[in-house]
Amino acid sequence: MNANPLSAGMTQSGRPVELGTQAPQLYERLARRAGLALLEWSRRQDERRTSDAVLLRRQAERAGTRARDDQFQRLALLGSPMA
Repeated sequence: MNANPLSAGMTQSGRPVELGTQAPQLYERLARRAGLALLEWSRRQDERRTSDAVLLRRQAERAGTRARDDQFQRLALLGSPMA
C-alpha cells in the first residue's frame, strides 16, 4: 500500500492539504454527505412544487367559481321579467 499523502488542493496560506492513507474513507464520507445533501435539496424542491401546485389549484378553483357565479347572475338577469 502506498503511504504517501495525497494533495487535495491548497489552504489559504498556500500549503497543500494532504490526505493520508485515510483518503478512501474520507471520500466515502464526503460522497455520503453530498448524497444526503442532494436528497434533502430534492425533498425541499418537491415540497415547494407541491405547495405551488396547491396554490395554483386554489387560484384556478376561485377563478372558476367567480366565472360560474357571473354566468349565473347574467342568466338570472336575462330571465327576469321586466316590470
